[in-house]
Amino acid sequence: MNKENFFKNYPARDELSNKYDNGVCLFVSGSYGMAGAALFNLIGARSAGASYIHSYLPSSIYPIVAANEASAVYHPYEEDKKGLFKEGGLPHKVKACAFGSGVNNLPYKKEYLKRLIELSDMPLIIDAEGLRILSENEEFYNYGKTLILTPHMGEFSSLCHMDIQTIEKDKIQIAVDFAKSHQVILVLKGHRTFVVSKDGEVYENLSGNAALARAGSGDILTGIITGLCALYNDPYTAVKDGVWLHGHLADEALLHHSKEAFDLMLFPSLADEFFFKR
Repeated sequence: MNKENFFKNYPARDELSNKYDNGVCLFVSGSYGMAGAALFNLIGARSAGASYIHSYLPSSIYPIVAANEASAVYHPYEEDKKGLFKEGGLPHKVKACAFGSGVNNLPYKKEYLKRLIELSDMPLIIDAEGLRILSENEEFYNYGKTLILTPHMGEFSSLCHMDIQTIEKDKIQIAVDFAKSHQVILVLKGHRTFVVSKDGEVYENLSGNAALARAGSGDILTGIITGLCALYNDPYTAVKDGVWLHGHLADEALLHHSKEAFDLMLFPSLADEFFFKR
């Protein structure tokens, strides 16, 4: 993957398009004490070029997130709310959804994920705490939906019920077997991130550096993948391009910033320069 190939896949924005035509996506993320996860999801989606971003998040963290990201449409709710989507479906023209980043402290998080899977006729990216819920509720795979899972090695260990040492001995084959048997797109994060399709096709990503080895980086990645899934017709291509873009922007950042003090809030400006110089 390189910049030229990325822009072969990335859809050109029609001059006559409107805000609903260029990537409408939705996030259920964050909880008390984990406002940053929700914020970084939104920053990732904006960096990918998504034009309309919905954020469902607890009222307790709404002021923090909204003060730092003004472009999203917010749907605050009380953390003890049972039926998040019970009164209706998803917002107008949503093309991709994400769940799990920072939802650790929500009492009804399992119910939210189940309902989102039931409602989604689009790619659903499951990250972080959402992966833990999925590992304990494998019946959620049986809905026949397009699920994109983004585990690091520890989370993958829980998903496939194998210890990390065993996985490391044959990581790629185990990842392929998992993706094929559960019919999911798998993003196995690490020093080298691998993307595996439902059919077992494997993409090894070579972009990125140690600047991304920090809390919140995975939430940015989830946002970028979700934004691209809302823009692309093919989810697997969107995921591959999202993983590459996440790493490439971090590589570009090292021209002017250090690995040690890299600020994830820089992603929108890095993306702006990247798209401007296409």
